[in-house]
This record gives sequence, structure tokens and C-alpha cells, in this order.
Amino acid sequence: MKKTILLLTLLLQTIGFAQVNLQITEMFPGQDGTDLTEDWFEIYNSGTVAWVSGVNEDLYYDDESADAADADVILGITDIQPGETVIVLISDNASGEVDTFSNIWGAVVDLTGIEIGFTDGAGLGGSGDSVTLWLGDPNMSSPFETASYPDTAANDGQSYDVSLTAFSTVGNANNAVATDALGGAMNDVPNIGSPGNVLPSTLPEVEFTAVYDSVMENDTSITLTVSISEAPTSDVTVDVVLVAGGTASEGVDFTFPTVQALTFLSGSTDDQTLSIPILDNGADGSDLYFMVMLENAIGASIGSEAAFSVYILDDDTIVPTENTSALDVNFLSDYLVDVSGTAEITTYDAASQRLFVTNDESIEVLDFSDPSSISPIATIGLPANTDGVQSVAVSDGLLAVAIAADPSTDPGFVMFSDIDGNNQVIVTVGALPDMITFTPDGTKLVSANEGEPNGDYTIDPEGSISVIDVTGGLAGIDQSDVINISFNAFDSQETTLLAEGVRIFGPGATVSEDLEPEYIAVSDDSQIAYVALQENNAMAIVDLSTNMVTDVVAFGLKDHSQIENSLDTSDETDFIFDATWPIYGMYMPDGIDYFNIGGQSYIITANEGDARDYNGYAEERKLGDSDYVLDPSVFGDADILALETNLGDINVTIASGNTDTDPEFEEIHVYGGRSFSIFEADTGNLVSDSGNDFEVITAADATYGAIFNASNSNNSFKNRSDNKGPEPEAVIVEEIDGSYYAFVLLERIGGVMIYDVTIPSAPVFIQYLNNRGSVAGDPESGDLGPEGIVFVSEDDSPTGTALIIVSNEVSATLTIYSLDNVSLSLNEYNLNDNFSMFPNPATHQVNFSKVDDYQIYDMSGRLIKQVADSKSLNLEDLTSGLYIINNSKGLSKKLLIK
Repeated sequence: MKKTILLLTLLLQTIGFAQVNLQITEMFPGQDGTDLTEDWFEIYNSGTVAWVSGVNEDLYYDDESADAADADVILGITDIQPGETVIVLISDNASGEVDTFSNIWGAVVDLTGIEIGFTDGAGLGGSGDSVTLWLGDPNMSSPFETASYPDTAANDGQSYDVSLTAFSTVGNANNAVATDALGGAMNDVPNIGSPGNVLPSTLPEVEFTAVYDSVMENDTSITLTVSISEAPTSDVTVDVVLVAGGTASEGVDFTFPTVQALTFLSGSTDDQTLSIPILDNGADGSDLYFMVMLENAIGASIGSEAAFSVYILDDDTIVPTENTSALDVNFLSDYLVDVSGTAEITTYDAASQRLFVTNDESIEVLDFSDPSSISPIATIGLPANTDGVQSVAVSDGLLAVAIAADPSTDPGFVMFSDIDGNNQVIVTVGALPDMITFTPDGTKLVSANEGEPNGDYTIDPEGSISVIDVTGGLAGIDQSDVINISFNAFDSQETTLLAEGVRIFGPGATVSEDLEPEYIAVSDDSQIAYVALQENNAMAIVDLSTNMVTDVVAFGLKDHSQIENSLDTSDETDFIFDATWPIYGMYMPDGIDYFNIGGQSYIITANEGDARDYNGYAEERKLGDSDYVLDPSVFGDADILALETNLGDINVTIASGNTDTDPEFEEIHVYGGRSFSIFEADTGNLVSDSGNDFEVITAADATYGAIFNASNSNNSFKNRSDNKGPEPEAVIVEEIDGSYYAFVLLERIGGVMIYDVTIPSAPVFIQYLNNRGSVAGDPESGDLGPEGIVFVSEDDSPTGTALIIVSNEVSATLTIYSLDNVSLSLNEYNLNDNFSMFPNPATHQVNFSKVDDYQIYDMSGRLIKQVADSKSLNLEDLTSGLYIINNSKGLSKKLLIK
């Protein structure tokens, strides 16, 4: 019987780059060399040569074998990916026997060495005999492609034709069958174990040496490298083909023909390279990417690294420029509140020059009369059987503390006291009071009661707002002064709210149970409270004169396919890829604030984002999760998007984004906006958004670019790119000398962003400040996890210069910044000449915010003492009294020495 090596390779290339290598071969070369007819075949796996026969039997590949129990066909298939099915059906019509291996699901399966034998000894070749191979959905009505062997003679010894068609696999119309025939003389030796018989060698593999790389737009070109696993015995060729998808355009952003062929020469293991020209468009745009793939290998198989992503980094990105002269904000000092505690929320009492800081189970009272030397005064404990302090506020000597119950699903408490923590009065409010604030007129305290569910989601208390009348002073407060405002009136409006974009999705929850008040801002006239509903991506508007919720307004979605909203989404790459993606950000603000310019009211939001993640219910998913399937009619490149270097690892929600009734998602919704936004207070209409500023600014920062998107618990580069990025946490707006400035905290990488929002539709970046360690890979250090911010005006400041105080939850520290151009004595001086000093009154030493030359005069104008190039002045040799301090610019300030 004439025999020829017939190598037939099926390379399954799905867009996810799984592949199955299936090879059909004969053991010995035939006489016809390249003709694919008159050939017998056996099947083996090219990756693992494993010839197996029956127990205690040699393998006979001749269909006229004397031992009918030996196998005629050996099957080996590897690299079956999760979710794929392999069915192999071999039919020997002469015996009526059918051997089938099917429904191979789940983890990677290696079938090398499976036997398929025929008991009658006739083997294949009889009328109607066939081999059927198929990969795909077993529920398809006609899944099989067949290699058939027509009966051209009555006995097995005659030749017969081989006809094997291309395999068209479900989901991929580009699968192909490649063939290769090797010629040469043969001896018809029936026993593979006979002397002189040699196993066939496997084919070499070709693959990319990496799966991605980045290139600057102005770097002209990028070089890709393809390797071969071993020296081939004849020349090998493989095509590099451009893959449909990606955001870069061929001919605009790069140049690439339809196909580029690479050749590996016989006997050589040299890598082959391919240079792809990159085109510089000279415009500020987002970063872009495209993909290429290896196909049509001849004389080789294609390895697992069959695809390559090219990420083009824009070299024309415009980074907002700092304008430090506007406020001239400088680091002044920091203070460790509790080495084993936290420092989440801070409030300031100007009359006593005290800070009150939340610390897990207590309130720390601090002396702030000297910001450079903060000192503890007292610790105010919480009542028994409670679950921690949530928030703190102070007004006119009245201290208020929000306290969670134990369990937190029970109604919580607000504790009132004087500034020493004495004369405590406790009232009950809604479940989990998360934030409290006094109205500007000081007549009411308003509490946002979040009402979070318990861990297994069997209890989900209603969210609510409590309003407490404090006009009677500390002694006059009791439970009768508390009004709890519910959302019950909106329970019947669920369909309308959902249609408007309000997220209501807790399992079995009513609207009242699902809405979770997070943060409160109150109008200047103390009549309206605006309440952020973070998990619901919405805001409640509360009329404080009638104590009713008048509206629930959705914040909407941020379109990250727009260039101005680009973002870095992967922590898998070692470069910043600031790109557009077909995803929507849910603003989901934590902190908000109110301001009014020219009679128009605005709400500013810090767009943090927050997911519900409980044992009983979790909304977070990844693109590759089995219950998160993208609609293929919308996302034709879903598998490309799902690469970990693209969107594969970013957190998405399963609670929204499915816009029709089928189980597939038509929109991808991610958490937060990585920005601050300004909305019209009354309508919720978006006025402006800071877009991609925070990531662009921190990426370009000379100090903090090295730990871009690091978390507050590590210095790992891009650690948070796949999960809300810098994570804006809190925001305040202050009017300063007729202009309005926003101060926005970044919870993860840290620090504060400052913007001029005097024109709300066009905010202007002013300054970015941070005070944390910045060496990538080093342990985290400095001020970490900013959570709360307080502004101290120059009128209320102990230094006479405006200050901002940032409380850092992770490091349990306070960071003090001095606004050196905002001072009581600025009216007649250049802003850049200003300085601040502290403490004042002073005893032993006075400190200055800037290095300069300083002179001290008594009130008669006599020069008493001076220093040069210094930030402090020793006062121990001076008597008590009032003095004048001058700097080198001629600016004067009064100093009281005690």
C-alpha cells in the first residue's frame, strides 16, 4: 500500500487567540511526493508526539494488520480553551462502528494518545467511511465538515482519494486548512516498532516575542519581532495580517499593507523583524492602538503568541499649566493624629482655634493656634454599643458627631456636646448617618443616613435625611427636634426614575430602601439641601422649609469615547495609555458642594464611583465573566476589548448597561468619572466636567508621574488604572477676593487639585499639591488617603493667612497648606510678596511660610532684631508686647509676643 506523509494543520484562530493544533499525518513518505491522493493517514498532536496502542500491543498503522485490535487512528488535540467544544467522529462503515469523543468543556484539555480502533481489521477505506472533525457549538444543526474516502475498489489494498475541506468554526469565518506533503521512498513495514522506522519530527513554532509594545507618535516606526522555536529543514513563511478593530487608522496613524510575509530560512533560528511606520499627526488627541496577527504559516505551526498590540502614545498632549501666582498655595505642616487610628473628617472652630477629627471610635480635639505645632487637647469617646464615628461638624461652639449603630442597619445617632465633649445629648436618626453638616445660618443640623444593607443583603434599611432643630442651643436639643425625611413618596415612581437614569437595583429593594444618601450641601440661604445618592448616581433635592424631598435627579453618564474624556484603563502595561474607549462612566460622586454666582446656583461633585459589593449581592464584573456578555451587534470587537491590556481588567457593573430585554449588554458602564463636575443645582443639567485633566496632570507631574494612578496603600505604578483611577473624593468651593476656587481631593494618588471655577462652564486649572512619598516600588509614605477638607479663611486663621486642612484616612495625618496670597494684609501689596507667620501670638519663636529676610520692630519703629534667608525668628530674648514684622519686599504684619 502506498503511503505518504500528509500534514494537515487546522489552526483555529478566534479573535481571543485561542488555538487548536490538529495534524493528520502518515508515518512514512509515499512515492508520489506532493500529491495528496492515494494516501493513508493517521492523526497525531504536533505539540506532544505520543503514539499509543492497545494494552501490551505494538501499534500497527497498516489497515491490513494481522492484529485487528490495534489502533488505526491516533488522535491528539491540545489547547482547548474554556467554553469550546471538540467533537471527533470516526466512522468505519464496514464494521458499522462509530467512535465519538465530544463535549469537552472547561479547563484546558490534552487528549494526546486517545485511540480509535476498529475490531474488524478492515480499517478506513470502505464505502461510506469518513472522518469528521468539528469545533464549535454542539447545538448547531449542521456543524460537521467531513473528510471522506470514496470506495474506488472492493478491497483495502487499493488507493482512494483524500478530500478534506476547510473547517468553518462558529464565530470565525477565517479558519483555514493548510497542507504539506513530504515525498520519498518507503518500505511497507507493518510494525512501527520494526528496526529502521523513525517517528516523524514536529514542526517548529513561530510566534511574536511579546504580545504588545508602545511607541511614541513621533518615533517614526515600531519594530515587531517574530521567533522560531527551532531551525526548519526547509524555508518557513508566515503572514503578518492587520486585525480589524482598534482605534488607530491605517494610512492616518500608521502604514501597513494588507499582508506582510516573513521568511525563516532553512537551518536558521534567526528572528525575523517587521518595521511598521508610525505617522505623526501633530494634533492633541488620545492615545491609539491597532493589532496584527500571524496567519498562514507554511512549514511551521503558529505558537500561542499569535497576536500583537501596538499602542501609539500621543506626543501632542496639552497639559494644563499651573498658575501658582493666583493663590500661591504651599505646604505648611502635617500632623499625625493617631499612629494606630485614622483621620477621616475634620472640622474647625475659629473661636477656640481647635480642630475636631474623626478617629474610628472617638473624636480627637486638637489645638490649632499654631499650625506648625499642633497639639492634642482631649479625646471624646462614643457611647457604648455603637459602631464608630462617621462624621463631625461644629457651629458656634456646638459640636455634633454622627455615630453608626451596632448593627449599622439599626437607626443611628447624632451626639451633641460643647467643644470639650461635655454635656452630651444624643438623638436617634436614620440608619447609618454618614455625613452631617450645619446649615449656613446655624439653625439646623442635616444628616445623610445612608441605610446600607447588611452583608448577606437580607436587611436593607431605608435611606433617609434627618433634620435637627438646634435653635434652642445644646441644652434645648431633644428627640422632638428631629425630623426624619423618607423617600416613600418615590416608591411608586420606580419605572420613571429608572428611565431617567437613577440606578435602583438592590435585590428586592423598594426605591426607599435602594436610595443611599451619601453627602449634603446646603444652599447659602439655608433653604435647600442637595444630597448625593452615590450608588444611585443621582441627587435628591430637599426643601428644608417643608422638610420634603422635592426631586430625585440622575447625574447621567460620562462618554469616554470622547477625546476630552480619555483615561488609562489597564494596570497590566508599563506605560500610560490615555485613550478613548466605548465605555460610559457613572459619575457617582461622594463629596459635593454648593455655590452661587450671579444668582445661579450650582452643585460641584467629586466623581469617585462606588460599587455594591456584599456577600449577598455584588454588581462588579469583568468583560470576560460568563454572565457579562456584550451584544455582538454593538461590540464587534468584544474579544479585543477584553484583552487585559485594554479593558479586560477594568471593573464594570452588571446592574446597568443592558438597554433592551435580552441578556446581552449594549453599553459598558464603569465606576466614577475621574473628574469633578459642575451641575445646575435646580435641574441637574451638566455645566462642565474636568474631563481627563486629573490623569493628564498627574501623569505629567515631575514628582508624582512616577507613581501615576498608584493607590493610597502602595506606590505601584498604575495600580488603580483598572479601578476608578485617581478617585476624586471630596470637594469644596470658596469665594476668595471675588473669585471662586474649587479644591478637589484625590483619594488614591493623593493631594488636592485647585481650579478657578468663577466661570462654571470653563474651569481653569490653578495648582496641584501632594505630600506623599513618590518613589515607585518603595513603601508608601507621607500623607495617604485624603478624605476630608476644610477651608480656613484669613479672618479665622491663627496665622492671618488662609489655610486648607486635609485629613488623610490611611496615614491618619492632617496636611496643612497655606494660601500665601490670601492674607489680611494683601490690599496694598503685590500678591507674590506676601508671607504668613505662625504662631501668632507667639512665645519662643515665630515661623514664616517663605524663606526671606525679616526684621522685627517695636511699636515706636525701632529695629529690634533681624534674620536673613530664614523661615523663622527666635523670640526668647524679647519681652511681651506687640511688634511689627517686615519682609524684604516691605510687607508688614503685626506679631503679638506673649
